[in-house]
Amino acid sequence: MMSLLSKISIRTRLLLFPLPLIFSLLILLGLLVESQNQTLNFSSKESVGLTILKPLSLAYREGLRRLKIGQESTSELQPIFNEFKKELEQTDIIAPDTEEVVKFENYSKLKEFDQNTSLQFLNDTQELILKIGDLSNLILDPEVDSYYQMEIVLFRVPSIYQNIAILKAMVRDEYLGSNANAKSLSSASVTKAVITVSNIELACKEIAKSYDKSVKSNQKYETEISESKELARRSCDSYLTELKNTFLANPIKPATSESLFVTIHKGTEIAGTIQERSNVLLEKMIQDRVELLTWKRNFNIILVILSLAVSSIFVFLIFRSINDPLYQVLVKIDELSSGEADLTSALPEFGNNEIGKISISINQFLQNLNQIMNQLKMSVSESEKVSNKLKKDAISVSDNATSLASVSEESAASLEELTTSFEIMFEFITNETKNIVKITEEMGTIKTSIVNIENALIQLTELSSQSTELANSGNISIKNTDTTMTEIRSVTKEITGIVDLITEISERTNLLALNASIEAARAGDAGMGFAVVAEEISKLADKTQASVKSIKKLIEKSHLVVNDGSNYVLEAVKSLSEIVGQSNRMNDAVNHLKDEMTTQTNSLLSVTNELNGLEEMAKTIELSSREQKKASEDMVNTVNTLSGSAQELASNSEDLNQVSQKISEIATNIAMITNTFRTH
Repeated sequence: MMSLLSKISIRTRLLLFPLPLIFSLLILLGLLVESQNQTLNFSSKESVGLTILKPLSLAYREGLRRLKIGQESTSELQPIFNEFKKELEQTDIIAPDTEEVVKFENYSKLKEFDQNTSLQFLNDTQELILKIGDLSNLILDPEVDSYYQMEIVLFRVPSIYQNIAILKAMVRDEYLGSNANAKSLSSASVTKAVITVSNIELACKEIAKSYDKSVKSNQKYETEISESKELARRSCDSYLTELKNTFLANPIKPATSESLFVTIHKGTEIAGTIQERSNVLLEKMIQDRVELLTWKRNFNIILVILSLAVSSIFVFLIFRSINDPLYQVLVKIDELSSGEADLTSALPEFGNNEIGKISISINQFLQNLNQIMNQLKMSVSESEKVSNKLKKDAISVSDNATSLASVSEESAASLEELTTSFEIMFEFITNETKNIVKITEEMGTIKTSIVNIENALIQLTELSSQSTELANSGNISIKNTDTTMTEIRSVTKEITGIVDLITEISERTNLLALNASIEAARAGDAGMGFAVVAEEISKLADKTQASVKSIKKLIEKSHLVVNDGSNYVLEAVKSLSEIVGQSNRMNDAVNHLKDEMTTQTNSLLSVTNELNGLEEMAKTIELSSREQKKASEDMVNTVNTLSGSAQELASNSEDLNQVSQKISEIATNIAMITNTFRTH
């Protein structure tokens, strides 16, 4: 049942909620109407029963009138039979094949009644009257006022009829039996007359009591009932007086029975009048009750319908009071889930109910989301600025790295040239050393080789000058390289600072994404879209952090390489300084040698000593030249390594430029996403 209801919307469930109550009310209304219809049918049956009883009462009185001496014709009973048959066909109170109905209709086939047939007709008619009274609910009438009138119609008046029949049978016996020739009534007949008259008097008293009780229970017909009671009383008193005078005061029999039958039959007329008046009263009372029951039934139906209408209006108002706020909340949630939410418009207040609390929570969520979006927009703006600055710095680092590579290549070329010069100088010094050895060995040929020595000294001076110039040029290049290394260190520090800033931005972005994920989780299904955005931002922050770590490692590696290159450059500077000093000293020595050569001819001994010293110096120079050559080769390798590092730094700066562009694109995407939310 719960799974079935979960598939139905809350608004539909609100509409279905009062249906069981309405269905129950309709069932109660049906039961009430059915009960009242049964009561109404009960009373309607009484009215129909009275209609059918009218021809039967006429038939009973007519049959009672024919209870005389001799065969009595039934011709006057035929219209009554036909009327009864007609009324019987129009109702379903009693079936036509009922035993009592069949017996009654059989009498319509007889043309004459004898005494026994007349008595049997009266008995069968009375039984049919009681049967119809029972089937038409007249005997079971629960109303007091109509019950007493029913009692008069069905019991008290028929009792008078029965006693009249007894008197007629007694008179018939007196004139047709063994006492036919007697002048007076027999004692048995007198006794029977006394009992019969007493029963008629008792029936009249019971009729009076029924009228009294009926008056007490129904004030509406008090006048009519009183009039009927007074008429019945006068008629009964007059009739009883006449009966007593005829049968009790004067037991002498008349010459014929006709006068007695006329006297007795007056009671039939009196009882018939009482019965008809009671029939009219009973019919009015039943009709009033039918009208009252009909009015009550219609009133109850109208009352229930009005109650259902009021309940429906009340249910509609309750439904509307729940549906309208719920619809506004759903519209706002759909707006949030569509990605085009207006965070500046809040839901109205719906009171202190559950929907009102939900509205307050959603407004609080919108306020928090508005703040988060504003912070995110500011962070995106700062990220764009930082990415632009990072891009510019990456371009600057790339340019500087390119310049450093160019300078390193030039320095490498200069060092190669210097190395070549060192090799030439090394070969030359070697040759000079050999020459000095030869000079020492061939002192005899000094004079002949002085000219050559002077020429060689001139060349040596030129070479020394060139070496000095080259050494100075190398020294300047190495110093420039050292300056460049210092700039590279500064740029590397700046890049490190930028990387730290990017790391801080990534951490803040990751923290904002975490806070956004928490707020999206609090929002439930409504925050799923924002949770996806927060997750993508978190992934982007993680990628950015990983890229920054890679850049930082490259920068640290570049920094180490730059430090190594700087150390090599410092060593090269020292070596070049020594070379420059050595070249200067060699140039001074050559100049001094030229001066000495002018006096060589005068002091060969001094020359020999100087040559010995020169030989040692040449060996020293040769050793220094070897060391300088090795240092120059190391410098070339260092400069080549520095050039590779510079090229790698340029490549890394290009990667950094791409990362900055990627960060800028991501910041633009985040800005596009956040701009879909309208905030303050």
